Amino acid sequence: MLKIIIKAAILVFIILSIYFIVNPSACSNLMMGRVTNSMEVEPNVPAATDDHSEMFTPAGDQPLSEAQPSEGVIDTNTMNEPQIPSYTQEDIDYAVASRYVELENEYAKKNALGKDTAKEISYIVMDDFELTQQEWESFLQRATESNLFDKIRSEQLPVAPGK
Repeated sequence: MLKIIIKAAILVFIILSIYFIVNPSACSNLMMGRVTNSMEVEPNVPAATDDHSEMFTPAGDQPLSEAQPSEGVIDTNTMNEPQIPSYTQEDIDYAVASRYVELENEYAKKNALGKDTAKEISYIVMDDFELTQQEWESFLQRATESNLFDKIRSEQLPVAPGK
């Protein structure tokens, strides 16, 4: 008797395992206590009434105005999309350097300039502009070659320490 119960339990386990392998969402739904594939209410799916007879008529037999629908269908490929402004590398570099000098001035106002301040400001700017370490290093190289930091510092009002 015990052998029959064990064999029946193993058989049920195998059947459930196969069911959950074939239908993995049923396993998660069963564990969450949700009902799956309830047949109580049938969804209202409209029956397709198109006979698609237009597929079998040659396109040359119909006038062009009839072949193209005038309402209800929109070709998204020809819609006018808003133009995203494209920025040059110089514009991006100027914005990054401006943010760096701005943060540098804020730290100078707080008298918080130290040897780790430049590194901290660099990390803040990298986070703001989502730059990787390699992108930041290439920016620094371009900025030092063109004296970008000095140009921005001369454009902005100098901040005296302690004010």
